[in-house]
Formats: sequence, structure tokens, C-alpha cells
Amino acid sequence: MNKHYFLQRVLVTGSLMLALVGLQWIPTFGQSIKITYPESRAVFQRENDNTSTIFLSGNYYQPVDSVQARVQAEAAGQGVNTDWVTIQRNVQGGLFQGAIRVRGGWYRLEAQAFYKGVLVGSDVVRKVGVGEVFIITGQSNAQGFQNFGATGASDDRVNCVTYDNTTANSLNDPPAPTFQQLSATSLIGPRGQSAWCWGVLGDLIARQYQVPVLFINTAWQATVIKNWRESADGQITKNIFALGTPNENFPPGMPYANLVIALRYYCSLQGLRAVLWQQGENDNVPLNSTRQAYGRDMQYLVNKTRSDTERYPAWVLARSSYNTGKVSQDIIQAQNDVINTFNNNVFAGPFTDNIQVPRYEGEVHFGGDGLRQLGQAWFESLNSAFFASSRPLPPLPPPAATVTCASGNNALTVTLPNLYQSYSWNTGQTGRTINVTQPGLYRATLKDRNGNTYLSPVIDVQGTIQPTTPTISVSGQEGRPASSQLQVCSDSSLTLVANTATNSMAVWSNGATTPNIRLTQAGNYSLQAVNVYGCRSGQSSSVSLTVRQKPAVPTIEQVGAYTLQAVLPAPTGGQSDLFDWRRANQLLPQNTATVKVVVSADYAVRARTNYVLGTSNLTCTSDFSAPKPFVFDLSNGGLTVYPNPSSDGKVTIETAENLRNADVQVFSLMGRRIFGTVVPILDERKSVDLSSLSQGVYIIRVRSAGFDVSQRVIINR
Repeated sequence: MNKHYFLQRVLVTGSLMLALVGLQWIPTFGQSIKITYPESRAVFQRENDNTSTIFLSGNYYQPVDSVQARVQAEAAGQGVNTDWVTIQRNVQGGLFQGAIRVRGGWYRLEAQAFYKGVLVGSDVVRKVGVGEVFIITGQSNAQGFQNFGATGASDDRVNCVTYDNTTANSLNDPPAPTFQQLSATSLIGPRGQSAWCWGVLGDLIARQYQVPVLFINTAWQATVIKNWRESADGQITKNIFALGTPNENFPPGMPYANLVIALRYYCSLQGLRAVLWQQGENDNVPLNSTRQAYGRDMQYLVNKTRSDTERYPAWVLARSSYNTGKVSQDIIQAQNDVINTFNNNVFAGPFTDNIQVPRYEGEVHFGGDGLRQLGQAWFESLNSAFFASSRPLPPLPPPAATVTCASGNNALTVTLPNLYQSYSWNTGQTGRTINVTQPGLYRATLKDRNGNTYLSPVIDVQGTIQPTTPTISVSGQEGRPASSQLQVCSDSSLTLVANTATNSMAVWSNGATTPNIRLTQAGNYSLQAVNVYGCRSGQSSSVSLTVRQKPAVPTIEQVGAYTLQAVLPAPTGGQSDLFDWRRANQLLPQNTATVKVVVSADYAVRARTNYVLGTSNLTCTSDFSAPKPFVFDLSNGGLTVYPNPSSDGKVTIETAENLRNADVQVFSLMGRRIFGTVVPILDERKSVDLSSLSQGVYIIRVRSAGFDVSQRVIINR
């Protein structure tokens, strides 16, 4: 039998070695939100109403104000989907934390984050379960061996802890838990070798109850119950099969230490249905233990786990004593005595002495089909009556962390509740509150006065803690710093754009917290960037906004037979004034204050005023004036002279047509030429000064190619 107690340790897989490294900072560039707890394949113990609370936490990397979560069954029939539920509002510090109540099943855990009502990011963790969690303990027929014909679980929902403590025999907490599907050669952390019979059991439970299963194995080959009692009392205990050798003493604290660490650690995080005890064979042979001694130590061990945790884990005791062809009624009766103790929360496991006799290797260990039979026997013990009567331990609520920015805006203060006995950070710090000045992952392990372990949420700090000072751009010119002096018309607006990092929001000097602000009021505007941790950047350069009044609506006067004139009621104060003319609904190409019109219609005009501020040019526009009716009249032959009569001898001539090289001449009634000039382009009113002429009647003649019209004019002083 002893040849199996010193089998060579199986090499740990690469994935397991990575799990032992601990927290590693892996930047999540481009990701808005990330669930950091729980891990994939985590199973949380259901209560007897088939529900449990899944506690989740994570980080967000851009502004977020609320987070929702839900679960969706991995496959039809493997759970009950939930609707989205808000798990946290007013989230702060780059960290979200919450919980949802879930029925037994195997799920995708989904989270989504919102900012100002808009979905900004989501994340999912596949294969998270509410089901059954068991700690296996005892001796070799609980621990198992490699190469004994164990079959892995065929159901994807059967899982185990990946932590390997078989060599280190550490008395410290395991690293943050990771899990894997229970394959034939899996190491069921911290000590279990192979799937043994537990893969069979897990498959049967998953299939019968449609819930996932998680196994943790703290069993130790070659142990007798005295080893468990003595190590539970803090004594060094001896391996009865190695007396006189360098290995005669079990490592300090062992084998009990693995069990109590599992109870304080995994049970706190995942909850627990029961401790499964498979032991007694060595107390039969070679020790021949009495019923009284074995029963006393067994009850002591049960009680010790409860006093060491101040929780009340259920136990299931296999009735086992078979060793090298011998059985012990004393051992079996002792186990039954503990099972039958009133209100002990201890239940009958399988009777194994009649399974696979003789044994696989002729002595004590199961193997091959015997492992299947053993798994089936365990399943028949863990029946519906057991699940209804046993008192499961739910997972304990994790501590809530708060993350705030220190006063200098270049460090974070992370604070945990003042409810625990000890605090141990992955940085080596031991306080309830720590200051963070560098990017990285930060997590604390907390213990209560009974040593039960809690894990804080992971705080994932990315990039510099104090945001870079932002710049301001004008909408449409993003990325280009805006001028320090800007202007806008009073009937419009100017949109300023904050150039901040993705993990920061803009806080404007006017109190706005949107990335863009639409401005209509004059003033000075600047901003700061505030990141998800609440740290503020320096103040940006200021932008001064001047608001220009829009011009008053002009009026229209007809100042000639073919000329309309726009009249502003008051000066605009701009650099120059231009006008837009409209005939009916058609814009005309002219932009001067006066416009020549030769079409009967309603005319309207608006003013355009240009303002110059530094290098900025701005044109503000009035509303259109009221329509001005105009009637085109050709009864005068297309030539108009006014005023007529003229009191001072000064007149204006105007033609309906635009003339080139117009010959303008003035004659007396006797036909004598008195005045003459050539106008290169006669397309607007033209003043003619006849003030040197005496009072009387004269003829004004205008000639051009295809045009020759004369009109009388009277000078009457």
C-alpha cells in the first residue's frame, strides 16, 4: 500500500502556472468596461430555494454613471434568464460593484454601462454558475491518484479549483481563484490528484439538478484521523507510514491547514454545500482504532471547522473502513454516531466497504470501474432529501471599496470598510487605506476575526492619474486649438469642443459637463478634464466670446424710376454693410445698398454686417424687410430725369437699360448744345449738374447703341 503514498507529483500545466503568478496588469485599451469578478467557471453555492447572489465588480475606463447586469443561460434548460437590473447608480472612482439574485444554472454574466442615458460599453464573462460547491477531504480515496482509470466529467458544468499546494504546503491564502473544467487528469486544488470519482459525481449532479458543480479537494493520502485532530490543534503530526524517515512529520499545520484555508477562503467567496469526508481505512488497518476514539476525533474535527470559521458547514461522511480485505464495524459505527448526533448538520455518505472488493490494486484504493461505482454511490447519498435538509453556506458579501482622488490630483486614495481584522494588499501594504500613484492592478485580501477571507474588488488604474490639461476647439475644427478671441452673431451660437482623454470628462467653467457646449452668451470660457477617478487636470487656456448684435431690419425706398434703396434705421458698428436683395423668392446678385430693378414684383432686402476681431471675420445678417411692391413703367421711353422741375439745376438721369458708352447731351429749346459727356457704363443713376444754366426748359438726350431717347427738364429757381 505504501508504494502509492509517494507517487511522483504530476507536472503542473502551463495554464495553472500562470494562475499562480497572481495579479498581472494587462491594459484594456479601447475597452469601456470590464468585469474583473467573478472569473469564468466560478460557481456560487445555491441556497435551498435554488437561488444565490452573484456578487460582481469591475472597472470602467471612460465616464459612466450607472451599470446594469443580467445573466443569460449558456444553453437552453441550463438556467433562468434575468432582465437587466441596475446594480449601481452614481458610480465613482473607476470601479463598479453590485449583486444580482440568480436561480440555479450555468450562465453568461453580462454588464453594460451608461453615461447620461447612453450605452457606452459592455462586457461578458462566460460560464458563471449558481449550483453546488463541495470541499473534498480525507485520505487517499478522497484525494485520488493519476493513472488509476479516472474519467473526467463529460458535462462542461463540472469544475474544479486550479490551485496546487501539493509541494509548497503553504499556510497562506491561495491566489485569487481560477477554475477549470474537471478533466480526467485535472489537479483538483489544492491537493486532489485526477478527477478520481468526482467527475462521475459531478456529471450526475449536473444532469439531475441542472446546476453546475465546483470541487475543492483538501484530502491527503496516508492520513489517519489523529493527523487531522493534532494538526487542527496546531501540533506537528506524524505520518505513520513514514516513521523513521526524513518525511515522518507532516508539514507544519498539515493536513488540517488545507481544509481550514479552503473553508475560510473558497467557502467565503463561493459558498459551500458540504464537506465530503472519505476516510477511515487507515484507522482500521493498521491502527485498529476504537469506536470511541474515532468518533471523538471525528466530532472534534467537525466542531473545529465551525469554531475556526464561526460558520456551520455541513459534513457528509462516507462510511469507509475497508483495507487489505478487512473491515471495521467500530469505524463504521463511529462515523454513524457523528452522523446521527442531533442537529449536527452531518449527513450519511455512501457505504463504501462493499464497493469493488477486492480493490483495484489489491489493498485499499479504488480504480477503473470502481471509481465509477464510488461516484454513483456518492450521488445516491447526496439525494434530494440531503439537498432539502442540509444547510448550505452562501457566499459572503465582498467588501466595498471607494476610490477618490487625493488633494493634489496626482494620487488615488483607496479605502476599504473598517469591519475586518487585517488588510493585505498585493503591493505589500497592510492598511485599510492606501495611496496609489502608479498604473497597475490593486487588490486587498481581508480577514475577519475568525480568519475568513474576503477579496476586495480589483482597482485597475490605467495611464497617468492626473489628466492631461485639455484644449478647446471649435466644432468642425476638432483637434485644432481655438483662438483666444471668438465672436458669434446674437441670433446664432458657437459650439466649443473639449479635447480630453477618453477616460475623462469635461468640466467647463460655466458648470457644463458635456463634451461640447453650445454658447450664446458673451464671456470667458475654459475647462478642466476630470477622469474616472475624480482627479482634475490643470485649467485649459481661456476662450473669450464676443456676441455681435444682428443688424436691424432695413426698409426699402424707391429712389428712382428703376432704383430701390435699402435704408438702415441705425448704424451697425461693423466694418462694412452689404445687402441681400430678393425678388419674390429669388435672390438677386446685387449686394449694394441700391439696386436697379426692371421687373414688376415684390422686393425685400436684408443687411449683412462684417465684424473683425483679431484674425476672425464674422458676418451677421438681419431678417428680410417687408416686401416692397415695384411696378415697371416704360411710358417714358426708358429714360427718366428727376427731379423735374429742379430747383437747383442738379438732376439725376436713369435708364431702364444698361448702356455702354452712353452719350449724354443737354440742348436748349433752340437746339444749341450746352453740355455733353460720355458715360462708359450707364447702369445706375447718374447725376448731371446744370446749376450753371439759367432758369428755363432744356432737352436732355441719351444715346447709345440701339438707344436714343430725349426728355425735357425744367430748371425753376
